[in-house]
Amino acid sequence: MHPDDLLDQLKKTATPRKQKTLDLIHEVCREQYERGSKDFSVATIARIAEDRGGPSKGAIHNKTGDDYKGLIKAWAEHTGGVSRKVRQISANPYTALIDKIENPALRSMMAGLLAENRQMRREITLLKAEGNRVIDMRPQSATPAKQSKSCRPQRACFPLRLRPCAML
Repeated sequence: MHPDDLLDQLKKTATPRKQKTLDLIHEVCREQYERGSKDFSVATIARIAEDRGGPSKGAIHNKTGDDYKGLIKAWAEHTGGVSRKVRQISANPYTALIDKIENPALRSMMAGLLAENRQMRREITLLKAEGNRVIDMRPQSATPAKQSKSCRPQRACFPLRLRPCAML
């Protein structure tokens, strides 16, 4: 459906205030088309419209903003543009795999786990660079044994204790 036809159809059942904002969204989309831009994402259109007194991004995303989203989508289809910004695909294979996850909550959680994994790998590399360490897996007794002055723990990591190699 042509955006002009959709606008007329939406305005028939809209309040005067909504008609004004529909006209504003339509005008912003027309300007995007005339500029040669293919970006008809809600974020972009809302940012431009909000500067002119139109609805905000949140208002368009709400249930009451379905008419606005429909008009923006009609413009995107009419002009061959996109209504969603395409995220850039990274060369990192793990990031490319995460980009394939469609659920945003799951994608965010997996990205957090990947970041945590990278941080831990950096810490391991740093510990390796500091020198050889021995990980003592023996359970700790209730009363700690006296330690010699040259044998004090460098860094405590629950439940493991790291001690210098000279202990052996």
